[in-house]
Amino acid sequence: MRVEIIFLGCGGGRWATITQKKATGGFRIHTNELRMHVDPGPGAIVRLNELKISPWRTNALFISHCHPDHYTDGEVIVEAITQGMTKKRGIFLGNLSVVEGFGEYEYVISKYHQSKLEKVQVLYPGDEVELYDTTIKATHTKHGDPFGIGFRLKTIYGDIGYTSDTELIPELIEDFDGVRILIANIVRKKNERIKGHLCSNDAIDLINSMSKKPELLIMNHMGVKMTNPQIEAEYISQNTGIEVIPAKLGLKVELLNGNYKYQLIK
Repeated sequence: MRVEIIFLGCGGGRWATITQKKATGGFRIHTNELRMHVDPGPGAIVRLNELKISPWRTNALFISHCHPDHYTDGEVIVEAITQGMTKKRGIFLGNLSVVEGFGEYEYVISKYHQSKLEKVQVLYPGDEVELYDTTIKATHTKHGDPFGIGFRLKTIYGDIGYTSDTELIPELIEDFDGVRILIANIVRKKNERIKGHLCSNDAIDLINSMSKKPELLIMNHMGVKMTNPQIEAEYISQNTGIEVIPAKLGLKVELLNGNYKYQLIK
């Protein structure tokens, strides 16, 4: 049985996206049946090929909200899912803005591309759907896109949580209490709070508010002012008592029965 997370970068925000000093390809979750790409920002398809991960085997796409560092390569991923738009297959999950558009937010996967997928579904916080051999539940956010979502993915070896972009809000405690692995989008260090995002101190407060803390916190979506992620990971770990590691291009985390391991792949 396999449950693994592979990161195609660790960057987020406008400046990291434009400079590509931190790659913005999102991440993958693979199980025995699921091959999901999450938030494929600019460079996702390039990073897949760089790490020798076949995009053709992808069968699910999740886009959390309508900002380009989360969706830009989405249509390319759909083309891989559908074998070059020749087969109707795969699942696309996203929020209302991403799938249908809302106000100033235009849908980010064309109706043509959506038509080639086997299933397209809008998720709102609290919605839960079966996804191959897993179950995914949409979680709350407070961000620029009013319909943004994260998720909690139930796997055979425990739950994986993904905050997506959000401020610290009370709903996150219940959303992620008891997950084994939490992927948290932490843009800024220490107490350098920015609207719509988490900083390190927010992550500390979130973890310490849980009745059952995660075994591992993975820092993701870091901005250009997150200059030394390893030091920041140690700071969060010291103040929460759990292991914390920064995401990076090629980080692979495997969930096992009772433990986990991680390594860099090239």
